[in-house]
This record gives sequence, structure tokens and C-alpha cells, in this order.
Amino acid sequence: MRMVNVIWFRHDLRIHDHEPLRLAHWAKEETEAVFVRDARMDEKVTPGLKRAGEHRERFLMESLVVLAGSLEAEGMPFTVLKGPVVKTMIDWLTERGATDVFLHEHPGFEERRDLEEVQRALPHIHWHVSEGHTMFRRDQLPFSFSEFPMSFTMFRKRLEAHLRLPEKKRSFSYDSYDTVTEAEPVFLSGKESGSFGAVRGSGDHIPHAGGQGIVRGGEQEALARLRSYVGNASRLFTYKETRDGMFAFDDSSKLSFWLANGSLSPKRVYRAILDMEAANGRNESSYWLFFELLWREYFQWLMLATDARLFTKQGLLDVAIVWHEDKALFQAWKDGETGFPLVDAAMRELKATGYMSNRARQNAASFLTKNLGINWLWGARYFEEQLIDYDPASNYGNWAYQAGVGTDLRELRAFNVIGQGIRYDPKGSYAKNWLHLPDTLPGHTVYDPVKLSAHTDWPQPIVDLEESLERRKQELGL
Repeated sequence: MRMVNVIWFRHDLRIHDHEPLRLAHWAKEETEAVFVRDARMDEKVTPGLKRAGEHRERFLMESLVVLAGSLEAEGMPFTVLKGPVVKTMIDWLTERGATDVFLHEHPGFEERRDLEEVQRALPHIHWHVSEGHTMFRRDQLPFSFSEFPMSFTMFRKRLEAHLRLPEKKRSFSYDSYDTVTEAEPVFLSGKESGSFGAVRGSGDHIPHAGGQGIVRGGEQEALARLRSYVGNASRLFTYKETRDGMFAFDDSSKLSFWLANGSLSPKRVYRAILDMEAANGRNESSYWLFFELLWREYFQWLMLATDARLFTKQGLLDVAIVWHEDKALFQAWKDGETGFPLVDAAMRELKATGYMSNRARQNAASFLTKNLGINWLWGARYFEEQLIDYDPASNYGNWAYQAGVGTDLRELRAFNVIGQGIRYDPKGSYAKNWLHLPDTLPGHTVYDPVKLSAHTDWPQPIVDLEESLERRKQELGL
């Protein structure tokens, strides 16, 4: 009987640390690979946003080209399809006569539903589903989903008590290596294809914006960045001091680009940090990069534990709170025309590049939800459209946290977008660049609209910071 093995790539566009690839290779049967570019990415969502914009589309296509080159260098055909995921996969697997499908599970609500529907429609296929999107396996967690620790701090403490994890005040230990292990490698070449011809399409052509973004997609770029940042002591061991910078590329690792679509495995990042600590010792910065990786891990499991709630206006709260849906204010925020230089610079950078720093994201989200009181889902959806490093768990998890619809709403903590700019960019370089302000401006004037208007023709802010925050508190009864 002819057996046809299929590897279904989703958010795991790599060949390192890839258990489905290893299992399919061991089966030694005819194997081919497939990826479906989800038609939902073209859908419009309120308030008139696409699910994926040109920056993420470009990065995805680049990543697929590299993956195609790696697979086809080993003689494995790779097909990229476009359409509704469920119908497209059912039709394609049936046409191919697939007998076994190998894939990674994913904690996303839509991804889990897609897989369940395809499995129900094709019960005769043998499904081999592996864990690989997270650092830890489900059986390593010291709690069930029914008792999931909703706060990050409790999540971290429970894991630290149960697993041998790096800890801030503990020196490096080789025991930590055993906590996270990668799947054994299968291919050694991983050569990048030189053209888009390596990706065999079906149906409509996969859209591609052309040009070049601030980073290139693909596994080779991911591993190169891992070596140049985590493998560089001058960067890794100063991470905590630079991570809040908003302007210089090397202020932070930027690994989130490739982690988002799985061109880079979180396990590989974890072990790269440990390798550097084994050679140099642990300091606060090397631990802090692991700490950020742990935040990513928390959001993945939180999304899985709470199902679709993270994508609702109410979020994880037991009661709904008041949100405004003022399209004019939202447009001003989206276009970087709020009159607050930090917010405006961040939003213009996002639109131009598909990226903004974590510090800038927190301030932009705080301003939209705390000072304008705009529906937090609108902001999360705009970031989903624009961000190259969009990840459903991290994006919606962080937005829910900033919007106060995470685990509780006991107080309204807001970022002062004037003070934050002065503190983290005292020379004003970030705002000067994205708002085309004169280089001669004194740094302390750049982020204060009143002081800035004395030097330039700066517009009036759309709200008063203190008054808008107090009004929001009254709306929420806080």
C-alpha cells in the first residue's frame, strides 16, 4: 500500500528543533510539505483593519522562500496554498491521498479549531501532533488549565519551584540544560533558495509587497541574529541596560520577528543563553533576556487556558467595562497625530516599518486605552495588522494587560507619555527622527508638547493627560 506522509507547516517555518520533520523523516516514506496562507488574513475587522498588512506579508513570504530552499535541497517538495485553511487542507490532503500528517500543535484559538475540523473531516488519516511552539511541554507544567495561575508572577514562581530554571539570584547551573531539549536535527544543509520559484503555489498567487523591510524573514536570518546578539557578550550581558531604548536596533535582541512565525525556536534561544552563561557566568542582563522569553511562554499558555476570551472586549474580566469607539480619535492615534511626540513617533515608525520597541508599545497602548478610553481591541487589531512580529498570544496578552482587562482591574495605572519620552530618550533622538524635528532642539523639550511648541509649529494635543486620565477613572468607578 502506498503511504504518503505530509508535514503541515503552520507557525513553525524552520528545520531546526522540528519534531514533525524528524518523525516524518524516520518513517522513510514519500514525504512532502505544505503551508496554507490563511485567507482570513485578508478579512476586514472592525474598525476597517486587515488581519495582516504588507510588512508581515513580506516577512512571511521571505520566510517561506527560505524554508522551501531548505526542504527542496533535501529533495522534499514544498507547496504553498492560499485559501480558507480547513477547506484548503481537506481538499489538498484528499487529492494527495495522504495517509499520515505530521505537524506542531499551536495554542491559538483559530489554529486549534482548524486542526480539529480537518481531523474530523479526515478520520482515516493518522495524525502525529507534536509540541514545539513553547519552551515547555504540557506535562512539565505543575498545574492543570483549570487552576492556571493567571498572573505572570505566580506562573513564574510555580515553574521555578517545579523545574530547574535560570533564576535571577542564582549562578549558572548545567542542570538548567535538561529542562528544555530540542528535537534532534534531520537536515544539515538548509540552503536558501535564490528565488521565489522554489515555493510552488496553487490557485491565487501569494501576495507580496516587494521591496525590502527592516529585517528579512527566514531561518538563516534568525540564526544569524541569534549568534550576533545572544552570542555576543557585549550585547547579551548589557541587555537590561539597553532594552528600553527605542531607537538603536541593537538596544534589544529583535528575536521576536522570527519567533513569531516560528523561523526560530524558543528552545534554541533558551539554550543559546545558557551556552553564553556557561562560558561567561550569569548576570542580570542574561537572566533578563530569559525572563522576557518566560513572558512569551506565559502568554502562550494563558491563551490556551482561556480559549477565546483573550480576543473579546471583556477580556479576562468577569464583568464588562465601558469602552469608547470614537473613530476620529482612533484615526489620530493610528496616524501619529495625537500631539504627544512619543506616541506620534511610535505610531509613525509602526506604519513605516512594521515595528516599534516594547517601551514604545506600552506607551502607545496605555495612551489609547487610559487617556482616550478607546476599545482596546481596536488597538490590538491595528498592531495585528502592522507588526512584523505579531504573535496572537503576546499581542493580545500584552494589550489586555495594558488595557486592564487581564486578570483584574483594581487600579488604573497609566504611562505618562511625556515623562517616559524624557526618561528613556533624553536626547530626543527617536522623536526627532520619526517626526522630522530639528536636530538642534534641546532633548528636554522634545517630548513635552508645551515646550516643543515654543520651538516649532507643534499642534495642540488632542487631550490633556491628567484630565483625560481622571475622566477615565470616573468612567470606571475607580
